Amino acid sequence: MCGIAGFLGTNHESEGHDTVQRMLAAIAHRGPDGNGINLFPDAALGHVRLAIIDLAGGGQPMSTADQRLHISYNGELYNYRELRAELIGLGHVFHSQSDTEVVLAAYRQWGVAACNRFRGMYAFAIWDSSNRQGVLIRDRFGIKPLFYAEARERLLFASEAKAVRAGLGKCPELDLDALHLLLNFRYIPGDATLFTGIRQLPPGHLLTWHDNKVEVQRWSTPVEPAVDGDDRDERLRTLLKQAVRRQLVSDVPLGGYLSAGIDSSTLLALAMEEGGNADRFPTFTIKTGDSPLEASDAAATARFFGVANHQQEVPLEMERLLPRLIWHLEMPKVNGLQSAMVARLASRQVKVALSGLGGDEIFLGYNLHRLLALLAPCNTRIPSAGARLIGSAAQSLCARLGLNYEEWLRAGQALGRLPDFAGAYGILRNVWDSPTMRTRLYGPRLLDARPQDAFSCLHENWPKHPDPVTAAAEFELSNKMVNDLLLNEDRLSMAFGLETRVPFLDEDLATTVMGIDRRQRMPGGRLKGLMRQVVTPWLPTEILCRPKSGFQVPIHHFFNTHLRPLCAQYLNPDRLKADGLFNPVFVREILAARPHKRLRWHYFLLYLMLGTAIWIDIFEKEQEVPPWN
Repeated sequence: MCGIAGFLGTNHESEGHDTVQRMLAAIAHRGPDGNGINLFPDAALGHVRLAIIDLAGGGQPMSTADQRLHISYNGELYNYRELRAELIGLGHVFHSQSDTEVVLAAYRQWGVAACNRFRGMYAFAIWDSSNRQGVLIRDRFGIKPLFYAEARERLLFASEAKAVRAGLGKCPELDLDALHLLLNFRYIPGDATLFTGIRQLPPGHLLTWHDNKVEVQRWSTPVEPAVDGDDRDERLRTLLKQAVRRQLVSDVPLGGYLSAGIDSSTLLALAMEEGGNADRFPTFTIKTGDSPLEASDAAATARFFGVANHQQEVPLEMERLLPRLIWHLEMPKVNGLQSAMVARLASRQVKVALSGLGGDEIFLGYNLHRLLALLAPCNTRIPSAGARLIGSAAQSLCARLGLNYEEWLRAGQALGRLPDFAGAYGILRNVWDSPTMRTRLYGPRLLDARPQDAFSCLHENWPKHPDPVTAAAEFELSNKMVNDLLLNEDRLSMAFGLETRVPFLDEDLATTVMGIDRRQRMPGGRLKGLMRQVVTPWLPTEILCRPKSGFQVPIHHFFNTHLRPLCAQYLNPDRLKADGLFNPVFVREILAARPHKRLRWHYFLLYLMLGTAIWIDIFEKEQEVPPWN
């Protein structure tokens, strides 16, 4: 697990070296175990290394023996040993035990088609000296990040946008379209960043550069529907065990994140079943969540499996922590603090941690899925006019009671959107965009920019699947998973020199589960019903029957207790007027209101506004960011 950086295009020797050196310095936290730079007439590859496999022999950038192909690689290839044996049979000679050399040899043997053989998480750059062609490739689910920008007849690329920014030599302008989407979704869907002109390579895509011409295309093939049969549950058990077995491969200490839920509990059970040593598989829990029993339930799970469970409270020194979070994440995120703290806790004992991320997405475990499943028949049983009437009544009631963001009332508003399930999904996920809301929230700079309507963005990217639950799951796997959950997992684990692995996004497992009909994944409308059937042999009833708990802090209390002092600095009227992004009246009204959970989405918006001001100070004004400790 590492960081990559470099450029494709004319290299002016010392200037090119200095450019890559600046880029690597921006992501030095990703690779505390080594670094390197290779320069070519039309390219430069840089690398910082976090050594996980073949600690002595996996240095990068790496080249083939004939110096034709060169690679800078970030990731882990879990089936590299099998591929290595196959490639040896085809005549390839290896000089290390690293997965990087296997990726390079596989690319030489099969070209881009090699990616269909890879099982892992990765983003890498390959330079072909024979035809002066560069290729950037990202894994199917976007587990590992890859950003790029075109400037001065060069294409700069890196594992984090801040490294591309360093290569550009100046900070690009704040992307107001991306900011608008961030304020609606609490992440940025698609391939944009808050830096104008810096984009990310989409999951499952490759970028080809040759002669200053850039082409981006998909390398991954669509998921084929699964063939259901009597052996379905046993087949899924086999795939789950295989996914965990693959991701236990490591030459350094390994452990796991542990919550009260069945996802991380399943991974722990399988890690023990696959030969994991209880004394050498510590688990880590942050004391937060929607349930007050989250931490004690996680501890009980650890006791059941006989492993150590290390717990910690969420630290609250936000004046110091929030700028550091935003520097790593490159945007304000409402769920970043918890991810950072569990990573910091784990990094004190292990270098690799398994995470249960992805279980809710592929097995359908969110309340969103239940609500959409309930709304799906309404499309045919209630005429559109009736649905709109009910939705309008719900909105009127909502306005009178001042409960615009309560979940059950949002469901009524979503009903009024039918048969527009993309719009209904947006309502359920708290997308708020409308002319009235823009006027209430935005200052002149954002109003004048007239960013794209957030619901239009949804409609443009909404999957064509006729079932709204399946369509929502596919949308979130390509957007929320990549640009929210995996972004947190990658940036905030690498911030502490920790590699996190996500077995539920193993290609064989995830593509199989996603191909199973939604009604079978949610039998009788029960969230994760299929998964509960599948994992019953491994988990006791006590764990299987626990109610679902989220990972959120109580934002109304948290904001007013720990973030309000920062508002005087970043959200005061003078600062708001100078930035021109947000409406001082809205900020003043919410800060003056009595703290209450019914205002939680207002506080999320204030949090993002606060974070945006900090982003400007960090990246545009280049103010120093305090360290974690």
